[in-house]
Amino acid sequence: MPENKSTFSASDILSQLDNCAKEFSFPMLDNGYIYPIVSRLSAYGNRHSWVIVIEVAGYHYRFYGHSGVENCQYIFGNHLHFPPGMNNDNVLNVTADSEEGPTFIRDLFGTLQPEVNSLLIRGQKVTIPKDPAFYESRQVTLSNPPDIRIYEFLRACLPELKEELLSLEEELFDSFRLDLPRILRLDEWHHPDVAIEEMPSENETFQMIAAVLERGDAALYTPKNNPNTHWSNWPGGGTC
Repeated sequence: MPENKSTFSASDILSQLDNCAKEFSFPMLDNGYIYPIVSRLSAYGNRHSWVIVIEVAGYHYRFYGHSGVENCQYIFGNHLHFPPGMNNDNVLNVTADSEEGPTFIRDLFGTLQPEVNSLLIRGQKVTIPKDPAFYESRQVTLSNPPDIRIYEFLRACLPELKEELLSLEEELFDSFRLDLPRILRLDEWHHPDVAIEEMPSENETFQMIAAVLERGDAALYTPKNNPNTHWSNWPGGGTC
């Protein structure tokens, strides 16, 4: 085998992603239990190993309050120390109550306490805008005004809070524990609609990412399809 040739193939990568999709362990951006907020894809590799991490930050309404504000890391690769896909150990929670008091009332929607004006994100105090005009200006429609739900607040505060909701680089490395260079990072891409059984191997994005990892060449990522990962493209998320 030539020195610069990978020991894995693009088809190996796509096969693993498809298997995870069939087992419901691949990101479904219109998951009925999760209101999507922001996502990111990072790809790492060398000629022997590859890793793809897809982060999906959102509000999982089956968990109350801050436990529901989660960044789920879907991790795929050929030398992982855990099964590929979604694992409970790879879920980050970065919000907490500020000194003002409990952030949430007790309901299924993550409704914010009307008299509490802040919360903590990664330990930093963040003001919660209460003016409906702010949400309108950010193209976020409040579901039950004047109530504000956590996912509405976080969507409206993008891009300012984006990096706080997503993983730090060291948090990603702590998750997959392999010393690999990052080859590609995407803040938007065309994601397959897994709910209608579109497989990653049928999707232009992941075909190209697999080729990038096989060849170690980010220049091979030249998408023609428009990105669709913005939360507004997945209205079914959180509506189960």
